[in-house]
Amino acid sequence: MKEADIQLKCRQCGNGFILTKAEQEFYDLKGFNLPSRCKECRASKPAKVQPLACSQCGTELDKGASLYCNNCLQTAHFELEKENKQAKMAISAARSKLEASEAKKSELAELLRQKEQQLVELEQKVESLTEDIDEAQQFYAASGWLQPVLNDIGKRLEELERAQVDITQKVLRTIQTMQARYDDLGVVDVIKRNIRQSIKEEA
Repeated sequence: MKEADIQLKCRQCGNGFILTKAEQEFYDLKGFNLPSRCKECRASKPAKVQPLACSQCGTELDKGASLYCNNCLQTAHFELEKENKQAKMAISAARSKLEASEAKKSELAELLRQKEQQLVELEQKVESLTEDIDEAQQFYAASGWLQPVLNDIGKRLEELERAQVDITQKVLRTIQTMQARYDDLGVVDVIKRNIRQSIKEEA
């Protein structure tokens, strides 16, 4: 239990006021702190809070804006610079990756262009080969009438070869016969015979 009233000073108007023992017991019962303003100030409308403004330029700060002391402000600046550096590094890394990606994209585009060129050349070769196949098929179809002629020519060549063999054999036999006759004659008879043959030819 409170034993006596107490004298307090209003923080709003600066005037003193008395807080009775009963009021003290009430605040104590409710678990409230003792009031810092007098009844008149508590009963009046809340004083209008003046907006905060920058001490240097006078710019009004937004409601709920954070306020810092000098030490905390320097720390905040340091953290902000650190975050700014990290952001710049991240941006630089992202830019490098983007440039590498663009370079890779250019290489892939060039490779794709080369592959497309090779594909065009291959298509041209296939088209040319198809034309050759068509010509071969046409030639094969047209060679149907030519085959009997070729067969007949082949037969004639075989006959000529056999005739040549026969002629060659006959010539060999003639040479052998003449050689046998010359072997039977003497050297003088051969000379005489050649002389007579030459005289006949000159006459």
